[in-house]
Amino acid sequence: MADTMKLVVLLAVVIVCCGSTVSAEELFMVGGSEGWAVPSEADFYHRWASDKIFQVGDILRFRYKHGSVLMVSREDYEKCYTADPILVYRGRNTHYRLNRSGYYYFISGELEHCEQGQKLAIQVMSSDMNASPPPPPDPPLKPVFHCADSEDPLICYSEFRASKYDEY
Repeated sequence: MADTMKLVVLLAVVIVCCGSTVSAEELFMVGGSEGWAVPSEADFYHRWASDKIFQVGDILRFRYKHGSVLMVSREDYEKCYTADPILVYRGRNTHYRLNRSGYYYFISGELEHCEQGQKLAIQVMSSDMNASPPPPPDPPLKPVFHCADSEDPLICYSEFRASKYDEY
C-alpha cells in the first residue's frame, strides 16, 4: 500500500512538472463577436489582431454565414487576389491550427468583401520565442600585464580579466 501511495505521489509530481512546461494552445475567435464578415471599418481585422500574440499550435476559428475563407500569399492578400489561394475553406465554422511560425494571410473568397476589409494578416511566434532571452555573453577576456620595477621581461607575467574597463 505504501509503495502504491509513493507511486501515485510521484506520478502527480511528474504531471504537474511536465504540465507547467507545455504551452497550451489558445482558440482565437477571428473578429470576436463580429466573426468573419464584411467589417464596418476597413482596418477592423488589423485592429482585432494587433493586441494578440499568436503561437504555433493556436487555433483560429472563423465563424461566417456566407462566403469562404482563403489562405493566400502576401502578394495576393495585398491585392485581394482570390484566384490562386493556398487553401480554401467553406462551411461557416472553420478551424485552422497555426502549424508554423511566420506570417499568415487570410482573405474573403469574395473580391468585393476583401476590398472592403474582410482580410486578416497575423504573425505567429514559435513557442520558444516567448522563453526568456539568454543572458548576455561574458565580456571577452583581455590580457593584463604586471611587471616589477625591473625592465627584465622575465619578471613580467600576465593574467586575463573579464572586465571591459580594465586598462592595459
